[in-house]
Amino acid sequence: MKYLTEFRQKEPVRGLIKKIKQLTQDIGKEISLMEVCGTHTMAVFRYGIKALLPQELHLLSGPGCPVCVTANDYIDKAIAYAHQDKVILVTFGDMMKVPGSRSSLTQETSEGAQIRVVYSSLEALEIARKNPSYRVIFLGIGFETTAPTIAASILMASEEKISNYLILSGHKIMPPAMRALVENHQIRIDGFLCPGHVSAITGSKIYEFLARE
Repeated sequence: MKYLTEFRQKEPVRGLIKKIKQLTQDIGKEISLMEVCGTHTMAVFRYGIKALLPQELHLLSGPGCPVCVTANDYIDKAIAYAHQDKVILVTFGDMMKVPGSRSSLTQETSEGAQIRVVYSSLEALEIARKNPSYRVIFLGIGFETTAPTIAASILMASEEKISNYLILSGHKIMPPAMRALVENHQIRIDGFLCPGHVSAITGSKIYEFLARE
């Protein structure tokens, strides 16, 4: 509880806000910063951070949720696979209600498709292990943070010679999305609040092109 209490102290926050206002004043123009992390987006709204910042500093929400930016055709492919014979579709729970062009995984489950929700790729692998006569297709969704765990499950399947474990990959990486944003002249971005979880996996070098170019 010690760190939670310190985190909620007002004086450090007031000091930071004062510094932010001073820096904004020194720059002398409006500044637009974009966060590209779903956790940052929720924290900004939950704690009313925008209301504390100077009017000249704008916080924009970027593509921080891999589920939210999943294309319709990916869901359509998943649904098509789910209706094939001897197929078990496996997914994280937050994908269930994402709409395709005509339906969602939740709706297809109610119509008889074999779709199971898991919390990790290892659970998906276990389903494949227990159902050798079925193709078990796992929906691989996420940024750089999710890819290593799914890659690990593929290696485990290979080592155990589990041939019925398949991945429908919908993984995305941050740098191309960030490049597209800064190259879009209709969106003026002066800087990014980079995603902490992704950066812990990749390091900071993947963002250097933003400053260099």
